[in-house]
Amino acid sequence: MTELKTNQSYISNSKVQVDLNVCTKCGSCVRECPHRLFYIRDEKLVLRRPADILCMECGHCGAVCPVNAVKLKKFPLEQVIEISTDFKIPSYDTLMNLIRARRSVRQFKKDPVSEALWKKLLEAGRMSPTGHNDQLVHFTIVRNKDRLKEFSDQVTQGFIELAEIYKDKSKFNQIKSSMSKTTFKIIKNLVIPGLRIMLKGIERGEDFWRWNGEVIIIHASKKTTTLIEDCSVAACHIMLAAKSLGLGTCSLGIATAAINVLENVKKVVNLPKNHIVAYTLAVGFPQVKYYRIPPRLPAKVTWI
Repeated sequence: MTELKTNQSYISNSKVQVDLNVCTKCGSCVRECPHRLFYIRDEKLVLRRPADILCMECGHCGAVCPVNAVKLKKFPLEQVIEISTDFKIPSYDTLMNLIRARRSVRQFKKDPVSEALWKKLLEAGRMSPTGHNDQLVHFTIVRNKDRLKEFSDQVTQGFIELAEIYKDKSKFNQIKSSMSKTTFKIIKNLVIPGLRIMLKGIERGEDFWRWNGEVIIIHASKKTTTLIEDCSVAACHIMLAAKSLGLGTCSLGIATAAINVLENVKKVVNLPKNHIVAYTLAVGFPQVKYYRIPPRLPAKVTWI
């Protein structure tokens, strides 16, 4: 625990600093902090001593302060975005149009996605919420044509070898223990029974693993508490941002399983040791135009 510094002008620890000359003691930070690290005593704002340990640097204390008296030391002031009167939030109808119009695109043009567009997608992913505000999500973008081809080739070869191993249950059971339940289901129910059809398509120039698009792999250390949730939410943000930018995306569950299971595929994408891939997306410019939005089943809801 670091020393809590305080004088008549400010209170400060390793993570937070409060300007007491500006603070109005309105109590907004007291009510907003999920760990209740602020309190008011004798008409003065007080920061609890364990705050530097318990604070998850979510920034809500500064976000709700009407006079901007609370600051996180981790981030420079220029990174703080003021919500001004011209800060536009889309209406519900506009947002729903975007959500409804998003499709899983499996036909992409050959045009490359520019670095500028990729940076916009990364910004959408970066701003997604994470459990405990850990912000441990990593993004690997595969754009290089040779590397993309190598990725697809290694996935194909890896699954051919895996299908052979699958015929010998004793051998397959030896590697099954290293798979998650989701990965095992994908391999058992999709890859193994559909591999022959996929290979015929690959001979015709089709790419079942990434649909000829560029690829973004979303992963984190296996020690991350909410790994699957954090990566999945980031992927959702990226999919919606891509649609707004004229791009298409497709969730690649089989590719995700391949990266997690096949060592040669891990090497192609330089997956860090002890990382698990939770989501993979194909990204590109759609070659197909959709004229209508397909229906979906009603929401399965339990009201209590």
